[in-house]
Amino acid sequence: MDIDILLQHALGLGVSDAVVLPAEVISIEDHLADYCREPRCPGYGQAANCPPHVAKPAVFRQQLKQYEHVLVFKFDVPTEVLLSDDRLEIAQLVHETAASIEKLALETGYRKAEGLAAGSCKQIFCSEYADCLVLSAGGDCRFPDQARPSMSGLGINVFELARAAGWPMNKITSESSPDEVPMGLMAGMVLLA
Repeated sequence: MDIDILLQHALGLGVSDAVVLPAEVISIEDHLADYCREPRCPGYGQAANCPPHVAKPAVFRQQLKQYEHVLVFKFDVPTEVLLSDDRLEIAQLVHETAASIEKLALETGYRKAEGLAAGSCKQIFCSEYADCLVLSAGGDCRFPDQARPSMSGLGINVFELARAAGWPMNKITSESSPDEVPMGLMAGMVLLA
């Protein structure tokens, strides 16, 4: 199982950078997952890949123990895009990239590979539908080959992950000035075992 194949695949998909890290560098913090509920993300409770329907941080910490490595990737994105609705297109790209790397990882022998992404799949893929089929009808996801669980919904500290990857990361909020902070990033990952 050659990790370089996965890294080359990620770079071929257009990521700004990708690195493989030991899985134990992933910091999971309960309060980060709680932010989905309060102040309330628009995706909260709306999709099977978001809280409260994903693993709680304590459960995810236990699940993480079965993984040896994580492939982390990022897209560098202008702050003005991150502050606009265009960020949803980048978030979709993160989901699709995580899914593609996950698929290749499974094909190359990582039997437990699992992709995680940025943002709510409901907002990204199913905004025009009233409900998530998985939640409303116990049905199948409309986008099973693209939609992935939310990293923040699991309590993953993306700032610590970026630091471990050697990527500078600025906190961007609605008060951020693109002149002062011209670039940000959106990240995803694939757990490998």
